[in-house]
Amino acid sequence: MAIRPVNREQSLREVISSPAAAQMPTFGASDMAELRQEISGLRLELRMLRIANAELERVAVRDTLTPLHNRRYFLSALNERIVRRSRYGAHCAILFVDINGLKHINDVHGHTAGDYALIHAAQILSAQIRTSDVAARLGGDEFALILEEVTERQARTKANDLEKLIGKSVCAYGEVVLPMSAAIGLTILEEDDREDAVIQRADADMYARKRAWYDAQRSAK
Repeated sequence: MAIRPVNREQSLREVISSPAAAQMPTFGASDMAELRQEISGLRLELRMLRIANAELERVAVRDTLTPLHNRRYFLSALNERIVRRSRYGAHCAILFVDINGLKHINDVHGHTAGDYALIHAAQILSAQIRTSDVAARLGGDEFALILEEVTERQARTKANDLEKLIGKSVCAYGEVVLPMSAAIGLTILEEDDREDAVIQRADADMYARKRAWYDAQRSAK
């Protein structure tokens, strides 16, 4: 069976002259202007949606009070570092930070003063880490740091320096200077570590230092 070659020009003329083509709507200058306006409006809506989505993504991982990341982001970052430690042997330290005496601040000066103290501590923590590190608020008066590529000795030195820095800082709330101090515990990621094990070790070390702080306070009275 012979196949006839297609004459594209003839086919196009047939389509144009067909009854269906005669029924197709025609677009004038005003129609094109309206179409351009609608396209412009859709592009604007798309840009606004992208901005809104970016803001939702930001809010999903940021703390609602302080300028730090939230617990959700911290846990995601922690598990990412656990995988890196297992696959590549990357060293990493996890620091748990607890602000001492926040209940006293809330009871004496009000919860707004307590929030102010938390923001003050968060700003110090954020200013003292590298861009590759992570600072997050876990909730209440507890914060967490992830320090990249440090030894246990370096991490302990950093924790001690942060405790001193927070303790010596002046947190002026109106005419009142709020008493600031922190207990910081830490742990180093181990090979084949687990999220719950890491948190338990850092938490235990932090509470040991917090008990030592309270003991020192009682002895000073």
